[in-house]
Amino acid sequence: MKDFLISFFLPEGMTDWFDIVRVEEEINTGTRQADILYNSVLNIYLDERDNREGDQLGLRPNGFTEPTLVKDYPIRNRKVLLHVRRRRYLDADGRNIILNQYPLTADGTKVSVEFGLFFKDSDGYSSIDGSVIGKILSY
Repeated sequence: MKDFLISFFLPEGMTDWFDIVRVEEEINTGTRQADILYNSVLNIYLDERDNREGDQLGLRPNGFTEPTLVKDYPIRNRKVLLHVRRRRYLDADGRNIILNQYPLTADGTKVSVEFGLFFKDSDGYSSIDGSVIGKILSY
């Protein structure tokens, strides 16, 4: 039931690939124009699950990457920032390997794919003036 509810608040597939390790809310102290819209910032920290299969099982876990920051849809007057860490593995020669690539952000942005699509019309073109989008996404 918990994962079902959480799936409504995270980008598609996130609960399949990542575990939520913690959630923190902080007062929004931002000074950008868009910050007046948000009372606080919801920081959601996610670590990649160990999804190794078959011949990948021989790889040795080697911690996590530095977090990637992904901006997502605001939730109830809160900015949402996803802090995503990917797993690293060592191969037999001791080289670092990152196994899986996930579609976490829209091309050329730091926003989730779905949030990026929100600003496009059915033809794939921006449906909102670019300067407005810039202000919205400046958090």
